[in-house]
Amino acid sequence: MQLLSTEAVVSGITYIYWAALYLHLFSAVAWLGGILFVTGVTRPIFEYFKDTSFDISTRIKVRFLGFTWMLTWTTLITGLVILLWSTRFLFFDFSTLWSVLMHLKILFFIIVFVLNLGLRSSYRELNAARTELETGEDISPRDVALWRIRMIEQIEVWCAIAILFIVSLAQIN
Repeated sequence: MQLLSTEAVVSGITYIYWAALYLHLFSAVAWLGGILFVTGVTRPIFEYFKDTSFDISTRIKVRFLGFTWMLTWTTLITGLVILLWSTRFLFFDFSTLWSVLMHLKILFFIIVFVLNLGLRSSYRELNAARTELETGEDISPRDVALWRIRMIEQIEVWCAIAILFIVSLAQIN
């Protein structure tokens, strides 16, 4: 006696694939859109108000970093599910433009993932950093951490734009 018909199994797998795809799209759009919003919209506002808004700016960015990790893991897990069900994608097969674009998308995802690790450790370092200069120092550890955070955020923005561009190109192909 057969418990499930072949159609029921196929429709269950199809449901899981489509659920993973929509969850992947939502998490990727929220993640990349958040990166672009925090860096492109909130940073200029906080830089305009300088010292009066530094604490609020840092709190927003640290709070968004937690949200980013939730979206990053969701994007990673659903991306792996989609890759496992994909009939077009094979790792290290660069025979078509679409395959090359997907490899580039994965590469940029890995770069942004590593940058998020650096951003997390930089914010931890910022909290513990001192602002006073010791003898022989040109710049305080706090200023170094702030510079690193700014550079990581800028690289994240360019990677986010690259990912969006690559995905757009892949849809044409």
